[in-house]
Amino acid sequence: MARRTVTLAQYKSRLLALVKHPFFWFLTIFGNSVILFGSVLIYFFEGHSDQRALQFIDCILWSTGLVTTIGYADFTPQSMGGKLVVLALMMCGTLFVWSYMGFLVTGMITPELSSLEQDVHDVEKEIKDMKVESQNQNLNKEKLGG
Repeated sequence: MARRTVTLAQYKSRLLALVKHPFFWFLTIFGNSVILFGSVLIYFFEGHSDQRALQFIDCILWSTGLVTTIGYADFTPQSMGGKLVVLALMMCGTLFVWSYMGFLVTGMITPELSSLEQDVHDVEKEIKDMKVESQNQNLNKEKLGG
């Protein structure tokens, strides 16, 4: 059984197929919408708080950090609305990141898994054939010897 290698061209074609998939675009639009909507809500609830005045770009930075689970932030929301937005962004971010990663990994690795499954099936068939052949040889020996 020969070891299969995957070329850069194969990975490139798989990546292009993923980018053309509708689910990729759904996840991309959903993730960016959550970031933008979260930024607007954070700005609404926290933009003019007593702690510090936030610019909208700060809210985009903070919302992006939450949704992508990077977590970079240098302030904590003070209002109840801001805290609820942060909780929602954390939950959506987890859903978004894991869905995205699962989609990408599945698209890149599934062809290899299918190939391995076929190899295992072929080996199982060879073993079964060898067992049958061995049993037949044993029967022939018994007939000749007995």
